[in-house]
Amino acid sequence: MLDSVLPRAPNYSFNGTWRPDRNWEFRSTCTVTGDASESLLILAAEMGSARPWKQWAETEIPPNSGGKTTYFAAGLKGVSNAEVAAIWVPCYASEKTSKQPWNMTVLADALKPLETSDKEARQTLIDLATDFARQAHKDAKCDLPSKLPS
Repeated sequence: MLDSVLPRAPNYSFNGTWRPDRNWEFRSTCTVTGDASESLLILAAEMGSARPWKQWAETEIPPNSGGKTTYFAAGLKGVSNAEVAAIWVPCYASEKTSKQPWNMTVLADALKPLETSDKEARQTLIDLATDFARQAHKDAKCDLPSKLPS
């Protein structure tokens, strides 16, 4: 699926970063690169203090030119366009260090436009973000339900 929508390259490589700490320091990323090590897509999950979803969306979703933003049912809120899908996922009721509620931002960010229609690009990014969120929620040992679709 992924290689059919990525910008064409003779080879793709996948580079990951993983900090599996069970607290606000948890971070998981996967970067897809193409020719000349050009980054094409980033999947990322990182923690943030719980706050209203609109405030989260204003501060955590990267600026892009992917067109109209729409919402989808995943986590506390899912936001997408043709270049990014972001999910605000509940994680800790009481984070280990701060003792405050923490949520996780999960992104599927196309750094280069996907080679498909806007509708298909949006759905591909939503699917990637949702799958990545399921694994990150498990890896972070979250104690709150993810509210992700099954």
